[in-house]
Amino acid sequence: MQYLLLVLMVAGLAFATYRLLRASAERPRPRVIGPDDDPDFLRRLDPKDNPRN
Repeated sequence: MQYLLLVLMVAGLAFATYRLLRASAERPRPRVIGPDDDPDFLRRLDPKDNPRN
């Protein structure tokens, strides 16, 4: 009887750990805004700072 309880506790702990890891992996990642996506950044650029011009 004690082994059955031990197996059930270990199985429950493994299942809970699995669910917690899956829940954190499915969380949406925050979107990173790059310089090309930020119009204010592009407006602040000075044309003389662009070496291609």
